[in-house]
Amino acid sequence: MIQRLSSLNKEFKRSASRGRFVLFKVMALAIFVAPLMGNQACSVSSEKLEYERAEAATQKNEPEKAFEHFKNVVDRYVKTPMAIQAAKEAARLTHYELKRPKEAVVYYKHIVLYSPSQEERTEAQKKLADLHFSQTLDYNQAIIELSRLLELPHTSQEDYAYRLNIARSYFYLSNFYQAQVEVDSILNRGYAKELLFDALLLKANISLTTKDLDEAIATLKQLLEKYPERSKTETIGLMLAVTYEEQKNYAKAIETLESIKNIYPRRAFIEHKIKTLKERQSYLPGARGWRK
Repeated sequence: MIQRLSSLNKEFKRSASRGRFVLFKVMALAIFVAPLMGNQACSVSSEKLEYERAEAATQKNEPEKAFEHFKNVVDRYVKTPMAIQAAKEAARLTHYELKRPKEAVVYYKHIVLYSPSQEERTEAQKKLADLHFSQTLDYNQAIIELSRLLELPHTSQEDYAYRLNIARSYFYLSNFYQAQVEVDSILNRGYAKELLFDALLLKANISLTTKDLDEAIATLKQLLEKYPERSKTETIGLMLAVTYEEQKNYAKAIETLESIKNIYPRRAFIEHKIKTLKERQSYLPGARGWRK
């Protein structure tokens, strides 16, 4: 009996020891996991809290303060749905309210990189191209962003607009050869006639800039013939007359001005110009009134 009791006592001690070890492991695991869970909860709540601060500042019409909070969300959490939404708000604020296009570029790029929505990425890409072309005037980057748009789904009208702005960008960079290549490509792509006025006008401007006056005259006459109403608004007739004047073809310049003086809003200016050209014409060799 004594031996049996001794055996039971040893078994009890071994069981108690195992129980203490299991309890120790459970406690250690709890100590290790609890801070991680707390940090995760804190992280999520911190992101939401920062975003709510941004929203509150927006409602109070404090765009600078709102932007700083949205920026914090984007910088800290990057790819989360809330961070992407914060990037959209930061882009809107810097683009339209704070008028800081270079900062807006950063957040539109963030949307392009991380938004799961194809529609959102495309719209952000359009904003990027427009900002570089019309506000930061970084035409090299505008060409890159516009070329990316050509790789995305788009309409025929958008295709024309993207390619025209690429051609304009080369023109503004004084790369007239490449601008001419792009314009010629546009004119040969079969776009609707009503779209092509601006492309032809750019072609005329390239020719004027490079002093190819014969080509400029041919293009300006084409504009007057195909787009008479738009040509009035854009004073194409006056451009043609000035081009003839630069060629010293005063007779053609006067003829052109006579044809538009009744429809041009500044008739007195046109009549004065005609008078001046007639005086210049009179001094040409062989003209009446010319003397050696």
